Amino acid sequence: MIFSFLSINLVLTSYIITEATSSSGANNFILLDSIGGYNGVVSPVSAASYGGTKESIDSIKFQAPKAYSTQGRAVSKDDYITLVQQNKLGYSFDAVNVWGGQENNPPVYGSIFICLKPKGGYSLTDVQKQKLIQTTIRPISVMTVQPKIIDPDYTYIQITADVLYDQKKTNLSKTQLTELIKSVIMAYSSTSLNTFNSTFSPSDVAIAIKNANQSILTSDIHIKVQKKIYPSLTNSTSYKLKYNVALEKGNFLSGISSSPTFAVVDPTSQTEITGIYLEETPAVAGGVDTISIINPGYSYQYPPTIKISGDGAGATAEAKIVNGRISKINVLSSGNNYTSAVVTITPASNDNTGEGAAAAAVLQGSLGTLRSYYFNNNNIKTTLNENAGTIEYAKGKIDLIDFNPIDVKNDLGVLTLTATPSTTLISSTYNRIITVDSFDPTAINVNATVKS
Repeated sequence: MIFSFLSINLVLTSYIITEATSSSGANNFILLDSIGGYNGVVSPVSAASYGGTKESIDSIKFQAPKAYSTQGRAVSKDDYITLVQQNKLGYSFDAVNVWGGQENNPPVYGSIFICLKPKGGYSLTDVQKQKLIQTTIRPISVMTVQPKIIDPDYTYIQITADVLYDQKKTNLSKTQLTELIKSVIMAYSSTSLNTFNSTFSPSDVAIAIKNANQSILTSDIHIKVQKKIYPSLTNSTSYKLKYNVALEKGNFLSGISSSPTFAVVDPTSQTEITGIYLEETPAVAGGVDTISIINPGYSYQYPPTIKISGDGAGATAEAKIVNGRISKINVLSSGNNYTSAVVTITPASNDNTGEGAAAAAVLQGSLGTLRSYYFNNNNIKTTLNENAGTIEYAKGKIDLIDFNPIDVKNDLGVLTLTATPSTTLISSTYNRIITVDSFDPTAINVNATVKS
């Protein structure tokens, strides 16, 4: 008789229970005793998440009628949201958004899209998604509808607040006041952002700051937008980053940048190069490329006068009319040194009827380029790749082309690309979430100045 024995290494762990979200984000654990001779740091596959406070009475009052009305079936979007929030798997969500496939771009008929923001985390694992579909979503769905769970698309906002305060009106030190303001901004993010269909408002942030302490006189809010990726460290991969807001074209030091540094293998020498950054290639201010017609107007008897004004000079254009409407505006001279330009349309001096036309100037250089660089042994800035990526400023898109780092210099392997938005009013829809990264110590910067 032959016996087979299976050897199993069983590791028993004990842990401290923390309150609410205190443990969220924990990602490194130090062993107090050695296990099999190992006594170092244990890094889990994903950070701790899902910590949360118990449901409030108001939340129960709000959710209970919805749960009763669904009666265990999902017909409307609200049905899906309610039943997913009340899943029996123990998953908790800060936010759930649902939309039909016909609303998708491009449309995907016969599908329902579900996007979930886990409590204390950023996205579900593939295993968690599959469990949620099989045990919670499919049993309540119409048979002909295909449910699909997609990850949230995060746009992070980096906030800098310049605050003026009266030192005579507070007992707080400058450091204490600064920390108070940071906590107020983070509270604003938790309550007003970090969910679907939200809008960032700098005026609301300024009001929250002013109400934080009676000594605060005024504040000026500046923001940047960030996308964060976990690039592959083994394969050359292209990445499409959508900031969901138009981006400002940078001038030298004000452009798009990356952090932290990363390393690549030099294709020529096959040696490792470290300390590499990405940056926007500085572009010289150009001229007016084309003029797009927003409204052709009506009742024009003669071609109206086209005036181009801005911070450059020399751009001229003329309009063509067909049946009293502007059919085309031709650029006669593109001019130079424009970073912004405004088109003004004025009826000809002998035209008393034409009106309503509007147009916009499209500047040369509407696309930008990313390059990678490092500082060599002589501390000289050296370009590594002139075409590391492309930028579509108006659409708020960055494409990294064949990106192949072998290391990213932080514990999580996260690379951040930071840009300046063309507006401070930023909204989210569908699977998009705008938030302030609570795990990033550089996400909120406060410059407190005493009134002289």
